[in-house]
Amino acid sequence: MTRVLIIDDSSFQRKIISSILTAEDYEIISAQNGLEGLKYLAGDLPDLMVLDLLMPQMDGIEVLAEMRERGIQVPVIVLTADIQDSTKQKCIELGAARFINKPVKKDELSATVREVLGVKGA
Repeated sequence: MTRVLIIDDSSFQRKIISSILTAEDYEIISAQNGLEGLKYLAGDLPDLMVLDLLMPQMDGIEVLAEMRERGIQVPVIVLTADIQDSTKQKCIELGAARFINKPVKKDELSATVREVLGVKGA
């Protein structure tokens, strides 16, 4: 089963994303901040990560930078309510695969996940 790590400080967003992806038979792991999320990247890696950009303690850019420093290669979809071009460029440089604007829309999330994972029908 394909495992997806969701890192978002909003429990509401984690629940929405989790319910959408669980309905499509993805196994969900969730973390409420970047520090907690990085712990899940120390062992058996997920197949994909959905990462909020703005979080306390450790934001999405810091998570991406830490992943790069550790040599962790997991495709990442970045969530954001509003992103500036410079921030988007920094995320791309650090390995972000795609971006989704909040609020998350079911069809957009599903299609983006399939696309990033290389699943047919994306």
